[in-house]
Amino acid sequence: MGFTAVLREDDLWQGETLGIEVGGRRLVLINVAGQVHAYDDRCPHQGWPLSRGALCGSELTCALHQWRYDARTGAGINPAGVALRSYPVQVTAGDIMVDLDGDGD
Repeated sequence: MGFTAVLREDDLWQGETLGIEVGGRRLVLINVAGQVHAYDDRCPHQGWPLSRGALCGSELTCALHQWRYDARTGAGINPAGVALRSYPVQVTAGDIMVDLDGDGD
């Protein structure tokens, strides 16, 4: 499939998260300090949409049971040892592009 344009860069501000559907998958896009990251929009704990959670700095917290993740890497903070499924992201000509076939950043 390769990289697919999913959103204009101007539509995802720094410190913002957004749930979208691409190619039949629900993703959460997260802009941390101007860097965009893409993950499955589901918490590994019970599948709750992470796009409904809270982003504070670089920490994403699931709204259901407060599991916390590093939004830059997808690594679990609390609990440690879990991770979000990530997808490669690039910004080209103002478009946020996601590779649904690739392994993440």
